[in-house]
Amino acid sequence: MDTVIERILSHPLLSFTLALLCILLLFAVLKGLIKIVFFLLALGLLYFGYVNFLQEDYPLPKLDEDWGEKWEQLIEPYKNIDLNVTLFESNESNTNQPHKSE
Repeated sequence: MDTVIERILSHPLLSFTLALLCILLLFAVLKGLIKIVFFLLALGLLYFGYVNFLQEDYPLPKLDEDWGEKWEQLIEPYKNIDLNVTLFESNESNTNQPHKSE
């Protein structure tokens, strides 16, 4: 690993290209995060605007207090169904051979 780092640092053009690539990648990630923050901020402003200006004319629907119990009764028959589904095990190492130490 040290030899790879030494080779990269010994070539200034390669170092500059990798640094530029890292900066562009960081910029792309931050740009995406900023878009998400602005979108959530806009949704929050819309919700608070609705609550402030239109709540009296168009109230939000009231939640049913018993929805949890109704949902529990609805899914109760399906809780104990055994689908006999197994996950694919990607560990294909041979456990019969002893571990080699370096």
